Amino acid sequence: MAKEEKTITEKEVEHLLELSRMEIQDKEKKQLADELNGILNYVRELERIPTAGINLDAGDFSKKDLRTDQPETEDLSDWEKLIDAFSERKEKWLKIPPVFDR
Repeated sequence: MAKEEKTITEKEVEHLLELSRMEIQDKEKKQLADELNGILNYVRELERIPTAGINLDAGDFSKKDLRTDQPETEDLSDWEKLIDAFSERKEKWLKIPPVFDR
């Protein structure tokens, strides 16, 4: 295995936690940083694999029997009933409660 490069610090983990509005214990921050660095080092190792000349396509689908796509029809009356049930709306926009509290 190649020499591990430290790229994500505990400070950067704290920043990521702040952005994601997550909290973990201090002892878990070092463990998370180590795990993320392990993942990044593995990806770096995979990037070194020579893939030139290898056909990475999934296959030739022209020879396979694929089903034909059939459009699905929707009963719009159900959607209209749902939209009518909203107490707050403006033109075509529906007002919903905030997802994140600040």
